[in-house]
Amino acid sequence: MKTITLKTQDDFFDQINEMAQQQHLSKSALIRKAIKAYQKQIKDKETIKKIQASSLETRGMDKALLKDFEALDDESLLDSWKD
Repeated sequence: MKTITLKTQDDFFDQINEMAQQQHLSKSALIRKAIKAYQKQIKDKETIKKIQASSLETRGMDKALLKDFEALDDESLLDSWKD
């Protein structure tokens, strides 16, 4: 296992220590857990951005398809009026 040294202000250190005690974790375990949660948050935001981009792309395709279908419907109606 590797070691990371973290320099911080006394009040932040005290907050970490208090949180660790409340969660019955070591400071190291608390920090590892916090980093994993942050990684998940970043991944979730990236996933949301991909879903939103895909949704916007699909909406544009829906409009184009709708226009194509509307054109086909009109063409079919016009042909039936000719007979």
